[in-house]
Amino acid sequence: MTKNETATSVEEFLVWRSNLFQGLKARKETIIELLDALSSNQQAHSVVELSLNPLFRRDYNSLYRGIQEFLPTQTDPNYEQRIETLFSAVSRTIPPTSKHYNLFGIDTTPCPRRFAETLADKTFIHYPNPIKGNKPINIGHCYSVVCALPDQIDTEKVPWAVPLSGERVPSKHKGVNQGNQQLKKSGKVLYFLINYLS
Repeated sequence: MTKNETATSVEEFLVWRSNLFQGLKARKETIIELLDALSSNQQAHSVVELSLNPLFRRDYNSLYRGIQEFLPTQTDPNYEQRIETLFSAVSRTIPPTSKHYNLFGIDTTPCPRRFAETLADKTFIHYPNPIKGNKPINIGHCYSVVCALPDQIDTEKVPWAVPLSGERVPSKHKGVNQGNQQLKKSGKVLYFLINYLS
């Protein structure tokens, strides 16, 4: 990389980091340090080991609290604006496409919670069962995930999907409907993203 390209990349990264910081509700510094620790990680195999990274200057209690509290609550008066800011920051991590369109994937994934007796809104979910004769069902939640699917790189390796949104599917809804709602909620940001990446 030339000096100009490096300077441009650093400037883009700082803008991205600032947007992410503005979208966070609480424990902003903790989350930013956690991202620094994650991106420089070469040997941590657990969250506790991440808290030992030199770039994470807090203790492991702060790390857990940061993970639990970083998303804004729906009662927050600026909830929609904060979510849009976070979504915009995450969206900018998607590499530019060489095509005239962008690919997005929607999928639902089951999360069995059969023994969680007090868990609200549990329902029957499709969950493959390897034992012959058993039905492929369980009890728990389903989650709908929207991902950006980047282009294949020249090295023939397919890049990782970039998760943009993940929400629990209420028991009275279908996963496809939930995914469509997620896309509608973030329509403005996706429209910006498509124009930004094209």
